[in-house]
This record gives sequence, structure tokens and C-alpha cells, in this order.
Amino acid sequence: MRRQSGRIRVGTGLPRTVRVARLMTAMALVVPVVTAIAASSAQADDVTPQSCGKRYVAGGDHYPAGHEVSDTVRWPRQLLDEHLTPSPGPWCLRNTSENDATTATYYNDGQLANTWNYSPDFITLEIGQENATIKDIVTTCFEKYRDPPHDFEGAKDCEDDILGDATLWTTLRNQLITILQQYKMIMAGRPKLIVAVVGYPNPYPQASDAQPKISPFCDDIEDSTTKCNTRWNNLPGALTSADMVIKKINLTIENVVKFYTWGYQGRFVFVNPYQKFLGHCMRMQVTAADDFPICHLCGTEDQYFDGPHTGSDNFGCSDPWFVAQADGTATPTYLTPADQIHDPPVVLSTVSQTTSGMGVHPNDAGHDCISDLVWEAVKQKLGVPEAPATACG
Repeated sequence: MRRQSGRIRVGTGLPRTVRVARLMTAMALVVPVVTAIAASSAQADDVTPQSCGKRYVAGGDHYPAGHEVSDTVRWPRQLLDEHLTPSPGPWCLRNTSENDATTATYYNDGQLANTWNYSPDFITLEIGQENATIKDIVTTCFEKYRDPPHDFEGAKDCEDDILGDATLWTTLRNQLITILQQYKMIMAGRPKLIVAVVGYPNPYPQASDAQPKISPFCDDIEDSTTKCNTRWNNLPGALTSADMVIKKINLTIENVVKFYTWGYQGRFVFVNPYQKFLGHCMRMQVTAADDFPICHLCGTEDQYFDGPHTGSDNFGCSDPWFVAQADGTATPTYLTPADQIHDPPVVLSTVSQTTSGMGVHPNDAGHDCISDLVWEAVKQKLGVPEAPATACG
């Protein structure tokens, strides 16, 4: 055997059985070790018969794993039940997705191994948002929005740190290339394999939708209006940065997938749910109040009490496609009215605030939309004779 022009060649003068044996030995050197790893991370609740007509493997992180929804609701299962099963098949599913999965753990901790071992006809992958520091957009940064004192400046700093760290994006790109290279090798033995790589929606409100609500909200908290406006006018800038993070995640993934789309006759597809989720962001219902009447001109003969005053508005979306997490109920000290000099001392006010409806993981409707978007992107490539339709209404 000799190597010429970058290819592995087997001497033609040898008997055919010897040539085949040597070729198989050479191929074993390049086939990844990952195929030998036991398929240990597949989720037992999925449909995984020993044999079936066509095989679908769904991999990735908290989104396809269905964090905060039931097993039958997560979008890979909806894709199987609502679209693949009624189409020519029969299809079966192995969902290897796991909460907190990153591009590195996908490759090293069993998900990629299961994908190889299952000999798929169709693969979906949604990965990247849980990568180190990038995940702050749905953890650390998110918490700064939800919990009083509503540290919107801190949220923006958190998001700008993600945007400005070039290493994060280089790592995401390079590790995703490594994963798709493995899919390319699977594809060599599965000539009809289709791969759909899915991006992420933005769970946060758009800055342009939140901005007009600030002034009316703060005006209703009469004795703390100035303090309220000072704090909440930082919200639009933070929301703009959050939107930029989500867009950068999607663009980084899309640019990697494009290379494979061009090189492999459209068998790699990028599906971006960003646009369809606009108008269906998380709910952000905020109710803030001076809980007791406020003392004006305290300690003088002209003193009077006024209030209480309450501001309430939804800074998010009225039809959210995200699961609401726990309410934020910490004391909003930024709303406490300025103390006044008086004798004897008097408690002027206590303040409270509840922020409800905020969350970053898709609910039933969100998973249904992602399922429909993926189906519209791949159904004709899978050979399903179904007319195009508008996904998610």
C-alpha cells in the first residue's frame, strides 16, 4: 500500500482478498474511535426499537432535551409524532440531548458516539448556547433582569462581555466544525442522510417594544418616579445587547453550516427560529409599589399623606413561547422615596415589587414552532411529497 496525491491506494497486483483486507485496515486508521463507545446517553423514554425503517437522532443541549416541559412536548418528539411518523417510514427516534451540553461535551461525552452507532438517516443538532460564558445570556445576565433592584446596567455589561470575547466564538466555530466533520464521515456510509442544525430564539423582549412602557410605568409610582425612570431607562440598552448575543450565536452557527451546505449538495441545513419567535418572547410582568401612604412636609403643620402608588406593566410579550420561572420578589430599594427631616422620626414608606413570567426555555408552543420549522426545512430533502407550508402560523 502506498500514498499518492493525498489518497490511500492499495497495490493492484495483489490478490483481491488481500487488497480488500489491507484497505479495511487502512480505513480503520481514519474511522473515529467514537464509533466504538457504548450508546449510554440516549434517553430511555424515546422510541428506540432495535430495528426500524428509518432512524432519526436528535442531539444537543437544553432545548432539544426539553428542559421544563414534558417528554412528549420537546420538539424532536413532536417532529417524530406529528411529521415523521405520518410520512413514509417507519421512523424511530433516539434523543441523545442533555441539559448543560456544550459543543465539547457533545463530542466527548457520548452524544456523538450514539449518533454514529445508531446509523441515522436524519440528524438534528441544537448546540452552542450552553458553551462556557455564552450560557451567561440565559443564566447570570438573565438573573440581573429578573430580580430587583433590576440591574440593567449589570445585565448589559454581562452581555457585552460575551460579545467581546473572541475566544468564545472561535471555540464555538471550531468545535462545531469538528462535529460536522464527523457527520460528513457518517454521510459517506449513509448516502441519503440529512442533517439539520438549529439556531436559537431570543427569549428577551425587543428594546423598541419595552421603551414606550417605561415612562407610564414610572409615572404611576408617584413618589419614586425619578428614581424609577433613572433605573428603567437602562433597560432598552441591555435588551439590545441581549439581542446581539443571540444573533451572534446564530450567525456563528450558520456560517459553519453554510460551508457544508455548499459542499454536500444541500444535505446540511441551518434552521433559524429567531424571526418566528419575535412577538413571543418571555413575559415580564412588573408590579412595583410604595406600599403605604407617603408623608409630605413631615413634621410641619402642612404635612399630609398621599398614596399608596403602584406601577404595573408587562415589559415582555403577551403571548409568550417560554416557560415562566420563579418570580423575582427582592425589595426594590431603588424605589424608596428620599427621607425627609422630621421630628419625631416617622417611617415614610415601604416598597415592594414582583416580576413574574420571565423564562428562557421554550414552552409547548415554542417547541411546536421549532418542530414545524425543522420539518419545513427538511421534508422535501427527506423525500416526503408534501407541499410547502407556513410554519408557526
